Parts: sequence; structure tokens; C-alpha cells
Amino acid sequence: MKMNQRNTQNGFTLIELVVVIILLGILAAFALPRFSNLSGEALAATNDGTGAAFKSAVSLAHTVWVARGYNGPVDNLDLFGTGTNLMDMNSSGWPAQSWPPFETNPQLNNTADCMSVWRAVLTDGSPTVGTNTSQDYQVTYSSSSCTFTLVAEPLFSIFYNSNSGEVIIDSTL
Repeated sequence: MKMNQRNTQNGFTLIELVVVIILLGILAAFALPRFSNLSGEALAATNDGTGAAFKSAVSLAHTVWVARGYNGPVDNLDLFGTGTNLMDMNSSGWPAQSWPPFETNPQLNNTADCMSVWRAVLTDGSPTVGTNTSQDYQVTYSSSSCTFTLVAEPLFSIFYNSNSGEVIIDSTL
């Protein structure tokens, strides 16, 4: 007596494998662009957060100036009551520089002043600032204003006008 033996197939056919590979390719084509821009979004969030902290700190410095009853330039205003983070305020009550020597009418007038304001109003652990690209932000100066450009994404920046206290955060690509 002869038994019918059936050939059983193990594995997938070539057509099934090709279909799966094509489907994975299509999924990857749609998913990859969504994930490829995550670093840009992360840098935008970093710039937004740093800019908001800087803006709040500048506003806080002005509030301290107002609360203490000043109406003109102030040299070495103790922002946090700790004896550190001393800020020189201009005649409008906005941070102008942070240098120990006495100055009767402090003005923000160079990149060193911009960096001193950044370092005085932001605490330790904040992004770094310098005049070259070796820091987190690169600073430039122009007519009483500072522009802090994020080195990792040069289209992102924080602008500070010391005459008005205006801080503009630009995180658009």
C-alpha cells in the first residue's frame, strides 16, 4: 500500500518576500521625513527655551530696578541679592553690562558687554556665549543691540535691544 505523500512547503515564496519589501519601502518613504526633522525641532525648542529664559531675566532685572525706586542709570545692581550677578543698568533701566568698575552712565556698546549681560542674567548651566563658533551661541553687536546666534543652527537667534529691553526670539527655518 502506497501512501500519498504531500509536499509541504516551509517558508515564504519569492513573491511574498518582494511584496513585504515593497511595503516596508513605502512605509519608510513616509516615516523617514517625519523623523529626519526632529533635530531641527529640538534646536528650535532649545532656542525658544533659552530665549524665553533670557527675556524673563532681562524683564526681572528691569523689575528690580523699578522696585528699588531708580529712575536713571545704576552701577552694580545686585539682581538676586547674593552679591553676585551685579548688573549695570542704563538710563532706561535695562541691563547694559556687568563689569565691576564704577561707571556713571553704563551703556551696552560692544560684544563684551553683550556677553556680560548674558552671563549675569542667566545662571550656571545655561548655554554658553562667545564671539566665535566654539560656544553654544555666537554674539554680534550693533547700535545698542546684541544678536545671539545659535551655532548649531545659524537661522535661530535671540535679539536684545538694550534701549527698550526688547527681546526677540527667532526660531523659524
